[in-house]
Amino acid sequence: MIAAMRIGSAFLVALATSGECRFLAPTGAPPADVGSIEDQIAALNAQIAASKADIVASGGTVEPDDSFVHHCKPEAKAALDKASDVPVVEKKEEDGLFAAQMEASDRKQLVDNEEFLLGLLIMHQTRHNWSYEQELDAICDLAKGSVVITKLYKHHTRTEPMSAQLARMMDEERKLMKPTSAPPLNLENLSAGGLIKRLTENMVTKK
Repeated sequence: MIAAMRIGSAFLVALATSGECRFLAPTGAPPADVGSIEDQIAALNAQIAASKADIVASGGTVEPDDSFVHHCKPEAKAALDKASDVPVVEKKEEDGLFAAQMEASDRKQLVDNEEFLLGLLIMHQTRHNWSYEQELDAICDLAKGSVVITKLYKHHTRTEPMSAQLARMMDEERKLMKPTSAPPLNLENLSAGGLIKRLTENMVTKK
């Protein structure tokens, strides 16, 4: 009887020990942090872009991506493809302060467009969520009247980020850019009547 009790006690101790080990044993390392869904998509897009770049670098071809909404209209793209490297800018025959201010305003608008495009390219390059075709579409959309952006559209390389190429071209342009003879026209607090007055004064000055 005592022997049987000892055997039973030993069995219960073994069972309890086995259960304790089974339930207290570590369940394995926690899953690695794979990041958010956006991070995973960005990483995947980066891998796809890198693969496409490798294919192009090795002499292969990649089918264009037409799955996005195009901002550069077909007629604008066709005109840009046929245009010369330097956009034709109409020479203004007007002179005087108002004409100089208008010229400065046009210059400022071109510079602002270039800086906007640079920021746009850097942002999407960092996020890895734009294809080559999307970059080219944005460049085409903002190329009107800009020598720098037109040059980037026609003479870029796919082995270097578009943002780096644009930044270099902008630096070269700034070194050769002559200062304007007047500040940009400030239209922020100018009423329609004030604008007409300036135009009239400019016409009188010309006479």
